[in-house]
Amino acid sequence: MIDYLSLAWQVTRQLAPWLLFGALVAGLLHVLLPPNFVQRHLGKGNFKNIVKASLFGVPMPLCSCGVIPAAIGLKKDGASDSATMGFLISTPQTGVDSIMVSAAFLGLPFALFKVVSAFVTGLIGGTITNIGISEKQRAGTPAADKKESAPCRTISTCIRNLLEFAVNELLYPVWKWIAVGILISAAISFFLPENALAEKAWATGLAGMFLMLLISLPLYVCATASVPIVASLVHAGMPTGAALVFLMA
Repeated sequence: MIDYLSLAWQVTRQLAPWLLFGALVAGLLHVLLPPNFVQRHLGKGNFKNIVKASLFGVPMPLCSCGVIPAAIGLKKDGASDSATMGFLISTPQTGVDSIMVSAAFLGLPFALFKVVSAFVTGLIGGTITNIGISEKQRAGTPAADKKESAPCRTISTCIRNLLEFAVNELLYPVWKWIAVGILISAAISFFLPENALAEKAWATGLAGMFLMLLISLPLYVCATASVPIVASLVHAGMPTGAALVFLMA
């Protein structure tokens, strides 16, 4: 038990700085960008706006549940189905915090692959949606008039708003899942020694990717909490391609 808790503490120490830094960066974006900035820039359901919606979704630190109300808000504000779909697919795969944590655990090249995969799959999903809908749906719906809140006017107010968003909106809703991810990561490291999966045929190639797909689809683990789990699997010999499938799905 002491060895297991020691592993869990090591994972926590490696995860915490990047998680906090990512949350603060996301909070900074929240404070500096004008209200409803993303909604105003999605526009009609053309390819350009699908690209913009997918790009906007990549850095947003929303999980697969949290992105649903955000996507509903986009629709109500006039976003087209295809732009909303691009946002809906790209957003939960990664975020500012998840990118930072991925770079810390798995290296910068892997984190960049994760970003590109989120954007490309959002682009593909939005484009397929655009092909299958009517011209009226491509035009989107008229945005409802909303009264925008005034931006923070003093440094202290900005800092307070930043911290409230980073802690209350980002970290608090997912801290339980991050804790679960840390405990699972420590368990994998404890029971699977280094390179334990490297020689297993079922863990490599397309078979390993398909296995990771089957395992990850029904799981609810947020983009950040899934990184230490994948890092443990990679440490145990899981190919990085299969690890990327797990993070995407």
